[in-house]
Amino acid sequence: MTDNRSPEDPSVLYLQATHMSSNVSSSTVDDIVKVRRSDNLIWKLFTDNYVHNRVIAYLNHMGFYGVLECGSQVYDNHLITALVERWRRETHTFHFTCGEATITLEDVSIIWGLPIDGEAVTGVDVSNKVEEWQHICLDMLGFLPASKYLKGGHLSMTALYDHCMSNLVTDDTSEVDVVKFTCCIALMIIGGIMLPDYQGGSARLIFLQLLRDIDTVKSYSWGSAVLAFLYRELCNASRIEKTTIAGPLYILQIWAWSRIKCVNPDPDLDGLTLGLPPVDPDAFIPISLYGARWKIEFSYTYSPTHSIRIIRDSLDRMNNNEFNWVVYQKNDIDVKTITDSYDNKI
Repeated sequence: MTDNRSPEDPSVLYLQATHMSSNVSSSTVDDIVKVRRSDNLIWKLFTDNYVHNRVIAYLNHMGFYGVLECGSQVYDNHLITALVERWRRETHTFHFTCGEATITLEDVSIIWGLPIDGEAVTGVDVSNKVEEWQHICLDMLGFLPASKYLKGGHLSMTALYDHCMSNLVTDDTSEVDVVKFTCCIALMIIGGIMLPDYQGGSARLIFLQLLRDIDTVKSYSWGSAVLAFLYRELCNASRIEKTTIAGPLYILQIWAWSRIKCVNPDPDLDGLTLGLPPVDPDAFIPISLYGARWKIEFSYTYSPTHSIRIIRDSLDRMNNNEFNWVVYQKNDIDVKTITDSYDNKI
């Protein structure tokens, strides 16, 4: 690499002319790629304890609760930008001075606990009329959204949030209504955290096809879909004209914190020593997910957060010992519990 970001040999990395790293100059050195996120209303529902345990049990049954268990964090746009600059569309890897690396299915499975085997997450993206989508929502979600909340097969997160707040689940709620409420939450998780797109603040209704039978939701390879979606968004964002990025970037941020020592928010913490309570097999949710280890308040005292220049320089200087190539120890009790549990469920 001539400047640690541009390739010496263009025969392999042949897309450099359209890659954002070719545009780093004195006038653009501080430019960052901003994360578009759609998950604020989801976290509001959970942080304010509006979601009943009956719903959480169904979410766990569907395989989505691990995403919520990892919690919400502030995105470091500067760190994300530095990673995008080193992402190559030709190889789907980050090119560091110490070698190539990428986030894998194992990372997705262990960090978020999503299944990585099973049926593909796919479907027919039909062009329904607004009235048709309204009736589908009434059938599966339990309410008929106003037409202003529907656009191009997307449903506003605000409509989902308002419906949930007006129809909170209690001990007396019928099982049918609990399932429909859970589908609302699941759609918000998919569209706001796992597979958020550039629409921002909305969820794609195509995913309702996969939520119709709540007992088969966990049979889909959601982890594969998340990884493929992340790769696609990284590829799009690495183009020279892009200034924003969408996708499941929180899982990428956890991956970076776990593996790259110079961007870790606290040098005294690493992915193997962050404390969690021991796994209790009799607990309501028995799985302590790896990603939940990062659900703590960071001081960022030692981290180069919010400084793209410092992060770039740190990655330029990074040697092989500063990248954690083997994060997950299979004999680690939490990781073993996660992998065994999900292997048995699929």
